[in-house]
Amino acid sequence: MTVVLIDVALAALLLVVVARARTARRQPRARIAWLAAVIGAVALLTQGTLIPLPVMDGLLGGTNILKLVQNVLTMVALWLGIHAGTAPLTARVRTLRWGLPALLAAVFAAVFFVALPERGSSSFHFIEDAVRTSTGAWVYGVVHMAGIAALGVLLCRSARRSLPGVRPWFRVGAIGIVIGCASEIVDLTLTRFFTANAVVSALFDPLFYLGVLAFVIGILRASYATASIRRRGGALLDELESLARTRGIGETVPGDGTDARLHALRVAVEDHAISTSRPLDTAERRVIDAVDVHLTRDFSGARP
Repeated sequence: MTVVLIDVALAALLLVVVARARTARRQPRARIAWLAAVIGAVALLTQGTLIPLPVMDGLLGGTNILKLVQNVLTMVALWLGIHAGTAPLTARVRTLRWGLPALLAAVFAAVFFVALPERGSSSFHFIEDAVRTSTGAWVYGVVHMAGIAALGVLLCRSARRSLPGVRPWFRVGAIGIVIGCASEIVDLTLTRFFTANAVVSALFDPLFYLGVLAFVIGILRASYATASIRRRGGALLDELESLARTRGIGETVPGDGTDARLHALRVAVEDHAISTSRPLDTAERRVIDAVDVHLTRDFSGARP
């Protein structure tokens, strides 16, 4: 079941990578979601469902360092995914606040190498096996799960600023990730200090990876919705420019970017209609109304 969920999520992420590559090249903000998909896909590849884990870990020395790489990549992909649906329209990958992921990556690495000086040979269940006899493994597992859960909480909170059609997927994904991480912390604690419970041990994979899958669907829907809005804006701009030309305006109207150009032209057309005492006819008013709906849509991405 876990392998199926991982591979389905991987396939969805690869679909985003391929389908949105052209848009990411043209639209700086779209690169946030695209990079989240790339890093998320690499993180899932390190799970060993397609490429044997010992092969990948062997490139890093064969002592389970791949687990740390996997954890850091998962964290960065989740953090980028949060911004993919909520960052301002002017956001760029380089303008995002990288302090939190950098801090988490440093904490993960420090705890990993200090708490786990002896890591043994490559293993998919490295932490789960090591925690039976190692308090250091328990410390690292708890720190990592707590860090991912914290990002899940941020995702759930930030989802209210995402598109309406995207919001439920981000929220469901965040809840699955947070509950999955919490169940793993309980499982690690029971295994290390008390008695392992099979039911608790079985909770993490379906909760976490179903959460990841919902999160990936959210990124897919966000990418599709953003592209649809951009196409709609371009079509409206063509109509408004045509309208402006018929009234002898538009060539000198400023505006950098689709929305800015739409707003400037919309104001210019209204002003021209008033100044020349030539009211807009029904068709022209319909275009202006459509532009107003587009410009006042629930997709500013602005932080409150």
